[in-house]
Amino acid sequence: MVTIGFIALCVLMYLAQLGLPRLAGVDLTSALGYAPLHTSPWILEPWRMLTSAVLHSPSSVMHIAFNMMALWVVGRTIEPAVGTWRYLSLLVLSAFGASVAVLFLSEPGTLTVGASGAVFGLFGALFVLLRSTGAQTGGIIALVGINMAVSFLVPGISWQGHLGGLVTGLLTALIIARAPRGPRGAPRDLWQILGLIGLAALLVVLTLGGMTLVSLPGS
Repeated sequence: MVTIGFIALCVLMYLAQLGLPRLAGVDLTSALGYAPLHTSPWILEPWRMLTSAVLHSPSSVMHIAFNMMALWVVGRTIEPAVGTWRYLSLLVLSAFGASVAVLFLSEPGTLTVGASGAVFGLFGALFVLLRSTGAQTGGIIALVGINMAVSFLVPGISWQGHLGGLVTGLLTALIIARAPRGPRGAPRDLWQILGLIGLAALLVVLTLGGMTLVSLPGS
C-alpha cells in the first residue's frame, strides 16, 4: 500500500505541476523543489527537503516514468519483506538523506526534484536485504553501478541526491536487518525503532551543520 500510495502521490503532484501554472499561475516546482539555499539562514524552508521527492521535471515525462517504474518493481519486493512502517521509514529517510547530500554537494541555488533519491535508497536496501539472506547480489550491484554512472555522465541529473539516497538506504536497511532478535519479535522492533530514530537525528544534525556552510550566490 505504501508503494502504491507513493506512486499515486507523485503522479498527482506531476499533474499539478503541469496544470497549476496555466490554471492558477502557481509554479509548484519552484514552490516545493529543494536547493541548499532553502535550508540556509536566508531562506529557511526545511520541508522542501521532503516535498521535492514527490515532484519531477515537468519538461521530461521520462523522469517520472523511470522513477515510478523502479518504485513499482523494487518497492513491491521490499515492502512485504520488511513491513509497512519499516518500508515507509526507508522511503522517507532515503529522500531526506538525498536532500542532505544535495545540501553539502550541490551549488546553493540549484533546484532539485524527483523521487530518485528514494529509489536509490531502495536499491541500497535491496542489496543489504539480499546479502542478509545469502541471496545473489550481482544483479543489484550492476543496476546501481550503471545508474550511478549515468548520474555522473548525463548533465542535469543530481548525482548528489542519488548518492545520498543510496547511502541512507544502505544504513536504514542495515538497521532493519541487523537489529538484535528477541524471543517474540518485540525487542527487535524496539531496537529497529531506536536505530531509525538515531539515523533520522543524525540527518537532522547534518542539516543544521550544513546550513552554516551555504552562501548566497555571488557572495
